[in-house]
Amino acid sequence: METMAVPQGTFALERPDAGERSPLRAWDAADEMVLRHLDAVGATGEVVLVGDAWGALACALAPTGPTVVVDSYVAGRAIGHNLAAHGLLASSVRVVTPLADLPERVDVAVVKVPKTTALLEHVLHRLAPSLHGGSIVVGAGMARHVHSSTIDLFERLVGPTRTSRAEKKARLIHAQVAGRVVGPSPWPREVVVTPPGGEPLTAVAHAGVFSADHLDPGTALLLAHLPEPGVHRAAVDLGCGTGVVGTVLARRDPDLEVTFVDDSTLAVASARATWAGALGDRTARFTVGDALEDLADGEPVTPDLVVVNPPFHRDHTVGDATAWRMFAQARAVLAPGGELLVVGNRHLAYHAKLKRLFGTAAVEVVGSDPGFVVLRAATSPR
Repeated sequence: METMAVPQGTFALERPDAGERSPLRAWDAADEMVLRHLDAVGATGEVVLVGDAWGALACALAPTGPTVVVDSYVAGRAIGHNLAAHGLLASSVRVVTPLADLPERVDVAVVKVPKTTALLEHVLHRLAPSLHGGSIVVGAGMARHVHSSTIDLFERLVGPTRTSRAEKKARLIHAQVAGRVVGPSPWPREVVVTPPGGEPLTAVAHAGVFSADHLDPGTALLLAHLPEPGVHRAAVDLGCGTGVVGTVLARRDPDLEVTFVDDSTLAVASARATWAGALGDRTARFTVGDALEDLADGEPVTPDLVVVNPPFHRDHTVGDATAWRMFAQARAVLAPGGELLVVGNRHLAYHAKLKRLFGTAAVEVVGSDPGFVVLRAATSPR
């Protein structure tokens, strides 16, 4: 196992989606760079770390008792695992979601540059009221992810901003707090989407949630090939995003029980709001968790339908590990005779993975267009 050596110590860190031969690491050069910078300037006081995906910053700065803001359930769990592996108490770090209140006064803020500008905008809006003239505010990311729009947001919402020279292809963003008058976050937002052949639906999207401002073509194709109403009794919208698919399923079938699952707290909050706007107080289940692994918590769920538009990237990393976990876990929880409905880009070749799990005869194409394909994989009836 590789180790991260920084002024704060040496740390052997793990990330759950990295296999034995995987090049993925639980930290990057931007983590190393910002930790060296904080040590050099002697940063002290109330520390907030935003987007510390696997706990590299949390472990190194645990003695400061930081607040760590992460949207991902899996990332939050990994932070706890890596803290424990180094003999650090979980209570030494406060892990919160991007919707939680931040400390009233923040002396040191480190923001790992997220994949979407929207999420960065939301984070800086939430952070700005807690900053003061002496606050140290540092953005950190790989140089290819630091764009002019990134710098513009720090400039607009924090104050005068400059960037460091690149080191190991990483770069820091230094923002001087100028006491900007910053209003509340502009997120969540509403967008009206119209499923193929269906009625318009108002979807609610928090910052950074997939397809926040439109109905993406893959989901549109999936919606065009949903099973007929009345065929299923319990469905799971896996990787639910804004919750459009599960809400449309329920709107077509008043007796269908629907569970929404996503690794993202912001996505599940979006799905909950989309559901409430469309179906009021009708009961549904909302779970922030690692695919279907955490449906065992509380009352068991044995769906006979799982629908999913799997992500093929995590943060800035592209790969199919998340999709594979989703498919395998769906196969494990589906009732006999149940089905998994998947949409994906044609080039991802999801059919090969599904045939390995369900058997060649159990997988079929139910819809396609030049860019996407909808696949159905069925479990054997009793």
